[in-house]
Amino acid sequence: MTQPDQTRRRFEEIAGAADTRSRTATGFLLVAALVMLGIHIMQLATFSLPSGQFRNFHLGFAIIIGFLALIERSGPEQSVRRTAFWLLAALAVGLMAYIHVEYQALTQVRSFLPNAADMTIGALLLLTALVLSGFQWGWTIPAMALIGIAYGLWGYLMPGDIFFHGGIAPQRLLGYTSIPYFQGLLGGLTSLSAGTIFMFMLFGGALKATGAIDFIVQIGFTIGRRSRAGPALVAVISSGLMGTVSGSTVANVASTGALTIPLMKRYGFKGEFAGAVEAVSSTGGQLMPPVMGLAAFLIVGMTGLPYNSIMLAALAPALIYYAYLMFSVQLRAVNLNLDARESDVLDDGPGLAEVAKGQWHLAVSIAVLVWLLVSGIPAGNSALISVLLLLGLDIVVTVTRGRFSFESIREALARVVNGLVEGARSGAAVATVIAVIGVLIELLTVTGFAQKLSFAMLDLSDGSLFTLSIVVAVSCLVFGLGLPTSASYFIVALFGAPALVETGVPLLAAHMFVFYFANLSAVTPPVAVAALVGANIAKASFWGTSFNAVRLALPGFLMPFLFLFEPEILGLGDDFGRQAIAVGQAIVATGALNCALEGRIFARISIVERVVLAVAALGLLYWNVQIELASLAVIALLAAWNWWRSRPARAAA
Repeated sequence: MTQPDQTRRRFEEIAGAADTRSRTATGFLLVAALVMLGIHIMQLATFSLPSGQFRNFHLGFAIIIGFLALIERSGPEQSVRRTAFWLLAALAVGLMAYIHVEYQALTQVRSFLPNAADMTIGALLLLTALVLSGFQWGWTIPAMALIGIAYGLWGYLMPGDIFFHGGIAPQRLLGYTSIPYFQGLLGGLTSLSAGTIFMFMLFGGALKATGAIDFIVQIGFTIGRRSRAGPALVAVISSGLMGTVSGSTVANVASTGALTIPLMKRYGFKGEFAGAVEAVSSTGGQLMPPVMGLAAFLIVGMTGLPYNSIMLAALAPALIYYAYLMFSVQLRAVNLNLDARESDVLDDGPGLAEVAKGQWHLAVSIAVLVWLLVSGIPAGNSALISVLLLLGLDIVVTVTRGRFSFESIREALARVVNGLVEGARSGAAVATVIAVIGVLIELLTVTGFAQKLSFAMLDLSDGSLFTLSIVVAVSCLVFGLGLPTSASYFIVALFGAPALVETGVPLLAAHMFVFYFANLSAVTPPVAVAALVGANIAKASFWGTSFNAVRLALPGFLMPFLFLFEPEILGLGDDFGRQAIAVGQAIVATGALNCALEGRIFARISIVERVVLAVAALGLLYWNVQIELASLAVIALLAAWNWWRSRPARAAA
């Protein structure tokens, strides 16, 4: 099916053509999405609304769109469920209207003495947000928010110095969740969601609607046909680029993995390895600028640093991560004596240049986004400009391709509406869970629990940064076992990152440390949700897939320690030369470690050589100049010796 056919079918579904959806709900959803977009564009252009009112509109429309989307997905037989969602959507409209009308009184007259109506509205807003986030994201995060509320009420009953606090009165506690303090659901994270995250979700929706997924897969296929690793390289490239569009690890594995994993198995890779390649590649999509995972935007909210600083700091580590992964699949293909250049597993198709002729506007919009971010333009404004540019260029391309026919004009408008609505859906879903996370952050902060736990971690490590880093890393992986990446990040960032900063670690380096381990929990046993999805598609062992994934994601586990002990790798400071040295050192070290694990440099190496090479690789990552130089010398000597020994085999080949 061609891209225009796909877009038309999707537009027809949005318009209510699918039998299983409610046309009424879809119509309201279209209107709500377009109104929400209009408010956000107006605010970013004019800043005409007070911050609290803008946050109220953002969360209110997000809840309305969320419940309308749930009605769409409910079958005709689920009448009770649909009725309940309609009532909750209508309630959200009333809550949003009340806060908007009473905004001045709430902030100037009743900011510390809310009346009964204010308390009722605050409680109902909390209830609707918790219910919606539970249906959209699972009940773990709402349950944690409820636990935080209970802790705020009854903390005076808790034993021990860490858990005990004086308790918060119910009226004051409810104020911290939303109104009249405009914290929690309507706090700083919701402001970040409204001004930045929503625009990036909109950009992702526009990319999907204008054919970015097909373009990304085609890029992977074009490069894969020229490599021995073949389909494995397709998976690495396409899944990494897909992070720009989806923003979800599991969604990446499910979408690209359905195509790449069977291809890898047919080519000759084992199922466990194929599933692991896809899982690790998709996990890395959350680490790759310019559009990273949701947790990257949470760093902005937690630190106050601009998004472009975080994006630039994440670039070098992400490139090292993917360089290691590409090298891994190449080495495995050589060891298995596979060569995609001589195989028909990747059928001939259009070249990259041919595909780019029809999709050049996608690359232009992404390039403009990167340029705007690097130039220092606020992230939300940069994303909005890129969205408008992308959709405008897509209209020109679509209409020109159709020779200005009525059908091509209709097709162009359908793609625009599709992109805007898809982006609004994604942004609304993220806004709800971000707001609920904001409640938990607020309560853990005002009760003092986060600060006390941070000091406890410092005491446990006895001032040792290395010990503290191990404790924080393990905490991230443990919390990540049953939580989304964003939740895992913000929980540990509340107490772990401040503890790291207390030992002298730069603020961004501390949060990048937590960010990496929170993301890598997706491939860490015993849960490893990304590896689980990959194993299911590959019909392979979960444990085998997850252990392969840990081995392939090894740089992601090692580099965060460099963030702490050699923060130059993040580009912190003005010395570009030191960053280049740190990046080169990490590339050589991870490459050597890859060779040691795979048992090959230019030719097979012995067990003893593998052990020596692995030790030298880890030594090159150690923060001591003498050890690093000695390790580099050992790696160079082993590589030279292996190259010398492999001359006859290479000559014969």
